[in-house]
Amino acid sequence: MHTISDTIALLWTGATRPLSHALSAAVLALALLGATACGGSTQAVTPATSSPPAATSAATSVATSVGDRLSSVPETTSTGVATAATRRPTAPIDVLIGEPGERMHLRCAGQGANTVLLISGFGTGAEGWSAVESAVAERARVCSYERPGTGTSDPATTTATFASQAIDLYTLLGTAGEPGPYVVVGQSFGGAEAVTFSSLFIDEVIGLVLVDASPATWPTELCAVPDDGTTAASTVRALCTMFVPSGNSEHLDVATAFDEVARIASLGSLPMAVITATRREVPDGLAETEVARLDAAWNQGQQAWMALTSQAHLVSVDATGHHIEIDQPGVVIDQIDHLLP
Repeated sequence: MHTISDTIALLWTGATRPLSHALSAAVLALALLGATACGGSTQAVTPATSSPPAATSAATSVATSVGDRLSSVPETTSTGVATAATRRPTAPIDVLIGEPGERMHLRCAGQGANTVLLISGFGTGAEGWSAVESAVAERARVCSYERPGTGTSDPATTTATFASQAIDLYTLLGTAGEPGPYVVVGQSFGGAEAVTFSSLFIDEVIGLVLVDASPATWPTELCAVPDDGTTAASTVRALCTMFVPSGNSEHLDVATAFDEVARIASLGSLPMAVITATRREVPDGLAETEVARLDAAWNQGQQAWMALTSQAHLVSVDATGHHIEIDQPGVVIDQIDHLLP
């Protein structure tokens, strides 16, 4: 079974996994967004036994929301470790944290001096990280989570941006007692959240891995496809209805979220790997000029990610679709290993 988000990833990124049925043009177009594919059955989730502070979604006012959230995140020591955590955790957890209606799913395993954070793409849960999680857990602590409106977390109730999601994640980790330092890994739209998290909490981040991360200009580029009367163009343009908060399960304000991340000027000398697929696909019938324009925008976007830090390198991957963490998990695992001390 494929979710809408799985289908989203299959088109623009040249996915290699076949679907079991024919896709309509409208469904094919969703692939231009690119999000994490679904995996196996949902794992059982054990509710937290205590009543920690709830990690909530963002308020509509971004400036006020971000300020409020930053003022309420857990205090840290000079080493960036949450003061509530007297030692690094070693036991696996698979829990829902927060008050009913505001709970987020957090899963962590492994042990070590550092924690790898795995952030999924738009509208999906954490199932696609399974191969990466199991390998990384052999040498470090590794945590994945599901944003409100995705996976087994509670539905989103308020508008979100990448900044609010990053702060919610940080608060969730503090509540669970899962301290840094962190290597942050983000796929597709999750890459923009990973960049935002690294910018907000730079003192606690030691590495960043972007896995076919959607560029900051991507929604604008998609919505700029002209209506030339073709089904392909109409299909691409229909995606814009998903970019408003009421159009997606996360209530993500896509335009505002990417505008925020576009204003991040630098991550200093943070070590970063930018992993991207070499092959792209588009709907049949899309004008060649638009195919070339979108291809160029994607590639320029990967260069823009790299320009954020003086210690970035590009990893181009053949024989993969957008979900490199599923198609070629070894590539992602290798890049995480390179960033772990």
